[in-house]
Amino acid sequence: MKINTIVFEIAEIVFAITSDRPLAPICMEKAYEGFFCGAKPDVTIHAHYGDVPRIPLRDRDRVFDSEMNWSLYHADGKNVFVLRSPAAGPFPYSIAVFDNDFLQGEIFVRIPESVGFQDSLPNPLGYPLSEVLMICLLARGRGIMIHSCGIDDDGHGYLFAGNSTHGKTTIARLWKDKAIVLNDDRIVIRRCGDHFRMFGTPFHGDYSGVSPTGLPLEKIFFLLHADANNTRRLSNIKTTSMILTRCFPPLWNAEGMDFTLDFCSQLTHAVPCYELDFVPDESVIDFVRCVK
Repeated sequence: MKINTIVFEIAEIVFAITSDRPLAPICMEKAYEGFFCGAKPDVTIHAHYGDVPRIPLRDRDRVFDSEMNWSLYHADGKNVFVLRSPAAGPFPYSIAVFDNDFLQGEIFVRIPESVGFQDSLPNPLGYPLSEVLMICLLARGRGIMIHSCGIDDDGHGYLFAGNSTHGKTTIARLWKDKAIVLNDDRIVIRRCGDHFRMFGTPFHGDYSGVSPTGLPLEKIFFLLHADANNTRRLSNIKTTSMILTRCFPPLWNAEGMDFTLDFCSQLTHAVPCYELDFVPDESVIDFVRCVK
C-alpha cells in the first residue's frame, strides 16, 4: 500500500504527516507554504480519516483540560489528545495518540462517509493540536513558544512580546515593508550554543505574513501603547516573570514547567529586555533601531 507524506519544519523540528489516503486534498493552511521541506523527520504522524475510535479514557487519566476544545490524557504509557467542538456534536471530532516523547503519533479525524478520496480533507494538525503538540515538544528541553511578534531587520532579531491588544499585529504591519516579519503572534525561542535564536511559526494572528526564518535574538521589547516612543531597561527578575506570563507553559507537566522556568531565567539574563512605549506609526521603527 502506498504511503503518502507531507514534511515541514518549524523551529528546526521536522514533522512528517503520512496517510494511506492521498494527501494532496489535505487543506494545509496557506501559512505552511514556506515551511515545507525534504528533511529527515524528527516527528512522524500517521493520519487516519473516517471514524474516530472510542478509546476508553478515565477521569483519573486526564492530566489537563483546557475547558475549551481539548483535553490531554495519559493512559497505558501514551499521551492522548481529545478534541471536541460544539459544532461536531457530543463526540470528539479528532483524537491524537502519541508516545511518551511526542515523536511518534497517530491522529484520527472524523469525516463524513460521503467524503471521497479526491475531496478536501482537514489538516490533521489543525488548531489547537498543532500548537499544543509544539508546546509539548519544546518543553522537553528544546525551548518555549511566546505570544510575540518577531522581526528580522537585516539580521537584527527583535522580539515584541505582548498579550492580546498590546500591539503585536500593529508592529507586524508597520514593519512589513521594512523587514521580514516572522509572525505576529507565536514565536519559538531556542537556545543554540551560547546564544538564543527565535523562529517564525505558521501559527499567526490577524496578520497572515509569516516566515520560517530563524536568527539570533538581539533584543526583547514588552509592548505598551503610548503617546510617545520610549524605552525602559528592565531587571532580570522582572523580565523572567513577564516572559512567563506571555509564553505557553506546559502546565500539565512538572518537569516541563521546571525547564520552562529555568529557560526563561537564562533568556532574560542573556538578552537585553525593555518596556517599549510606542506610537502606532512608522516612527517606532527608527526608534527601535537606535535603542542601545
